[in-house]
Amino acid sequence: MTDKDRLKTAMDMIHLVSCAVNNEKPDKRICEKTDLSELLVVASNHSLRAATAFALEKKIALPEDFREEKYKAVRRSTLFNFERNAVLNALENNKIRYMTLKGIVLRECYPKTSMREMSDNDILCDENRMSDVRSVMESLGFLCKSYEKSHHDIYSKPPQLYFEMHRSLFDRDNEPEFYAYFMNIWDKAVRNDNNGYGYHLTNDDMYIYLICHLYLHYRTKGTGLRSLLDIYVFNKKYRDCLDRGYIEAELKKLELNRFERKIRELSEKTFTAQPLSEDELDELSFFILSTTHGTMDNYLANHLNNDDSVGAKTKYALSRLFPSRENLRTTHPFVYNHMGIYPLWILYRPVKGAVKYPKKMSGEIKRLIRFRKKDNMGEFNK
Repeated sequence: MTDKDRLKTAMDMIHLVSCAVNNEKPDKRICEKTDLSELLVVASNHSLRAATAFALEKKIALPEDFREEKYKAVRRSTLFNFERNAVLNALENNKIRYMTLKGIVLRECYPKTSMREMSDNDILCDENRMSDVRSVMESLGFLCKSYEKSHHDIYSKPPQLYFEMHRSLFDRDNEPEFYAYFMNIWDKAVRNDNNGYGYHLTNDDMYIYLICHLYLHYRTKGTGLRSLLDIYVFNKKYRDCLDRGYIEAELKKLELNRFERKIRELSEKTFTAQPLSEDELDELSFFILSTTHGTMDNYLANHLNNDDSVGAKTKYALSRLFPSRENLRTTHPFVYNHMGIYPLWILYRPVKGAVKYPKKMSGEIKRLIRFRKKDNMGEFNK
């Protein structure tokens, strides 16, 4: 599928998803004339299969593959609900502070919670109790996939259920501005009414967090239409109770007030079928082509400052071969704490990569060599 075909199919999907979240019936002509196999590919790339399926079934009989994706989304949502309730109850019983984040909160803004697909569940916990959190998760049958390697620990449980247990909302080394702003987030947290150790953020502070999280993805690898839809449904649900003055003032501290306004306006126009300016169409194209988790081309463009010269590529390659000490603090804490082994680790690392991740390693090298300046990198920056 070419980028032109992808953009056209994405526009049809936007119509369908808009109808799903706005409780409207879609245009039957779009349902019947769209190439449903291509539509499923684009919906998968943006984690919007379920929302698309919910709209399609209002006008046509769902094809088997779409029906299966809807079933998977509903089943996955049910499994996450079951496991999350067990996790939260265990945290409560062990007197560990916790707060649900991101998709767990956003799903409540959709007409059906299963419309909002999630690859994992994010929960903020008391950073002084993370060893106890690990004991809790392992007692519930979760396998610890990553521990003390970043600002969140990762746990998994069949069938492909992942929980990210956060010790902070952002990483201290990689996102210092955001880390500093949210460092004392528990001071702003509100205790839940129905338990002793569960907390939540006000709608205003949750929205600020969501904008910061979106921007983090936007400026690194890009992000897709689900992120834009999240902003739309959140503003739609809480439109009359958000303190815009407070949000504007707080985001101004992070130099994100302009970014928020533009993203909010784009999301509103996109999912209510309002005309878009040429710049907004370009920006929407950036979201469409970025997909849910962004692209390596966007990542390279940002890290190379969109410079495709030999010098810029060489500098990037050297930074990958010889990570800085600051980078090691997060990515390889053992090496960071034992810098004497750094020379040996530098020799060992590419050999390990070539043996364990040959396709990933060769893929990055090929993409770096082929990289050319991008015309559209997303313009809604600070």
